Amino acid sequence: MDLLLHSRAILLVCIPACICTVVVVVVAVYRLLYSPIARFPGPRLAALTFWYEFYYDVVCTGRYSWRIQELHRKYGPIVRINPKELHVADPAFYDSVYAGPGRRTEKWEFSARMFGTTTAAVGTTGHELHRIRRGALNGFFSKRTVANLTPTIQELVDHGCDLLRRRGAASRVLNLRDFFAAFSADVIGIVAFGSNYGLLDREDFEPAWQKLMMDLSSGTHIMKQFPWIYPLLKIIPPSIVSLFHPPGNRLFNIRNDIKIKIEETRSSLGSPSPEEKESIRDLASQPTALHTLLTSTLPAQELLTPRLEDEAFTLLGAGTLTTAHTLTTLLYHILANPTIKHNLQTELASLHANLLPGTSSLPPADLEHAPHLQAVVTEGLRLSFGVSHRLARISPDTALHYDAMYHGRAYAYTIPPGVPVSMTPMFMHLDPTAFPSPHTFDPARWRASAVSSEDERAEAKRRRAQLVPFGKGTRACAGMWLAYAELYGMLGALFGPGGIGTRMELFETGVADVECVHDLFNPSPRLDSKGVRVVLRDEATT
Repeated sequence: MDLLLHSRAILLVCIPACICTVVVVVVAVYRLLYSPIARFPGPRLAALTFWYEFYYDVVCTGRYSWRIQELHRKYGPIVRINPKELHVADPAFYDSVYAGPGRRTEKWEFSARMFGTTTAAVGTTGHELHRIRRGALNGFFSKRTVANLTPTIQELVDHGCDLLRRRGAASRVLNLRDFFAAFSADVIGIVAFGSNYGLLDREDFEPAWQKLMMDLSSGTHIMKQFPWIYPLLKIIPPSIVSLFHPPGNRLFNIRNDIKIKIEETRSSLGSPSPEEKESIRDLASQPTALHTLLTSTLPAQELLTPRLEDEAFTLLGAGTLTTAHTLTTLLYHILANPTIKHNLQTELASLHANLLPGTSSLPPADLEHAPHLQAVVTEGLRLSFGVSHRLARISPDTALHYDAMYHGRAYAYTIPPGVPVSMTPMFMHLDPTAFPSPHTFDPARWRASAVSSEDERAEAKRRRAQLVPFGKGTRACAGMWLAYAELYGMLGALFGPGGIGTRMELFETGVADVECVHDLFNPSPRLDSKGVRVVLRDEATT
């Protein structure tokens, strides 16, 4: 009897172990020999398991992008970086991966689930559904609509500059990283929800906000690997979540605030007919993203509160860190380069001299067409990257053909339909072939006056093609014009006549405080960085 029980116990252990072993072997053999991308070069371990990527991005804190760069040096322009994904290093192939409306393009579920907002447009995998969701927001973020928002943005710019002036008056150290995170969040709060978060007015510009956003951003690497975490967090009471992850409680509060704002907006609109919705859109003096969505022609299931929560939360996250990082990067390099700062101040002073009487701020069109300011903003976008992480795309119907010279060698590949393919804008922006001395902040590389010969024009065109801070194709960043309005408006106010930026000096800050060394989806400098900090010189010395 004892022997029989012992035998059964052994079987209960051995049978599952054998099944697991067989499954592992079958999966390994398939991935190495029979996968559609089995013949593409890359490390065997990366082809076998996602744990290879996990090690570099989770254990080593966002370092896989640099490991991928090393793999390209060894294997060539196209590398297999995990069991299902290919990465391309050749910038000339970018338009093939990130195609326009002429080709169906889908997002890979593995990367779409990074933020847990899979019902937002940015997290939607299917081409057709994404087009519907994105189409409802495109008009709101158009250049024309953003131009109507300029006075609102300018009010926040002026208020922020006034706060910098008052808080820096007593030789107080100002943290521009936290300031710009608060500013951009307040802008998106008004634009998306019609209410200002008031982060600028809080003590030290609410540094906990920037930290929370970066914590969420760094968590994307874990979310990719373990997508069940976020749904689990949603069903656990916030009080319990806060015990082992305090920022999580703040996240729940934010989402709850968004939910309340959605219901308030929905209630204020009532239940309008399609004709009434169009009238509401036309008459709204200050429409918000929520108004735009709720008065859109989206089907009813697309207007359910949980989906709108995802959409709104994505707008808040995307609208905070990217613009804030670009402004922080710009301010560091402007303040670290006196000649660039002087040229910028001189140009803005000249523009202000031509203002009509009674006008206090420059029109956006004047700022956008100021040659030096335009070059400074463009160079800032190059060195801040938008996001640092690769963005995978799938061509579900069409094979992608690569046939080109790369670093002196000829390569030819056919990427089958349905394969996730990604590229990393960060390394396109730091390509020394297109951008000599790529880590140097040099606005002159974008000045039209620097282009004279045919070869120089060709190089200028190539540089422009490799500048992709907002991405390209049908899934490019929807908020590009809003970001430009914030960048030009803020720089125009900071460095125009009497601007507080003219009095700023860097305080215990170096290039390491803006240089990306960790890919946390958003760019991150060294982890112990305190941000870009400044003090104000006395007005008598400016």
